[in-house]
Amino acid sequence: MKSKVNTQKVKAFFKKYMYYMIMGVCILAIGAMITVAAVVGTKDNNPDQTPGNLDQGTVTPPDDEVVTPPDDDDTPVDTDPDPIVFTMPVSGGTLVKDYTMDTLVWSTTLKQYQVHNGIDFGGEEGAKVLAVYDGVVLSVSYDALNGNVVTIDHGDGLVTSYSSLSEPAVTVGQIIKQGNELGTISTSATSEMSDGAHVHFSVTLDGAVVNPYDYFAEGDK
Repeated sequence: MKSKVNTQKVKAFFKKYMYYMIMGVCILAIGAMITVAAVVGTKDNNPDQTPGNLDQGTVTPPDDEVVTPPDDDDTPVDTDPDPIVFTMPVSGGTLVKDYTMDTLVWSTTLKQYQVHNGIDFGGEEGAKVLAVYDGVVLSVSYDALNGNVVTIDHGDGLVTSYSSLSEPAVTVGQIIKQGNELGTISTSATSEMSDGAHVHFSVTLDGAVVNPYDYFAEGDK
């Protein structure tokens, strides 16, 4: 009899408060849904925290994977200038006396043995003497031993000299191109007068006499 009374009290309790209990459950459910939505929204607003949404533009690869783009300035540049190659100072000229600085040769004019610091190119008197390479006329001079002399500065200490010319056809400071006429061969150099009409061609580098053959093409040596 007592059990039946308790059951009736429980039923009466639920019947009386059922509405409030259902409302409470609904409120708890809504609160849970709001909490979940807030957490998800926070993750969506912070994509950097999600591995799948990392900004690829800010990712720094490991040192061994860094690729450096080619730099145009690193391209090797060929700084070696083209070699200087002389042309012949007399077209169709003949070798009268060769260059020799380590052996004495006989001078038929001076009647003595001496070194010869250039190459003598002969030909018919009046044959044109031509510049062997581009440059600037450094000097035009005359002395009894060497006759009329034209010297040309080719830059970087390289100078060529043309002695025993007739009246020179150039002036000091004149820009010269390879093959330009400088004068004609003659016997104006009294120290070599017995060798006939020719031009005495010599070369210096930084003031020191050098072998002219170092600058001629192989076929001209």
